[in-house]
Amino acid sequence: MFRKTLFVMMALAAFGGAVVACVGPVGKGEGDSCNSEDQCGSDLTCQPIGDKGDFCCPTPASESKKSACQSPDGG
Repeated sequence: MFRKTLFVMMALAAFGGAVVACVGPVGKGEGDSCNSEDQCGSDLTCQPIGDKGDFCCPTPASESKKSACQSPDGG
């Protein structure tokens, strides 16, 4: 009986670990650098910010609290 319970518990733990590993992060987070739209999380877009480069930011980027999304000219 103990072996069967142990086997079921280990199988469930392995399945749960696989699900978590497969789901993982959906995209880069706010303020992370990016090269294309599909790299950013669902609520973010890959935007050029001044001459600093492209970053995953909300639209408009000025609403972000992350310094990477803030334009150097304040706009």
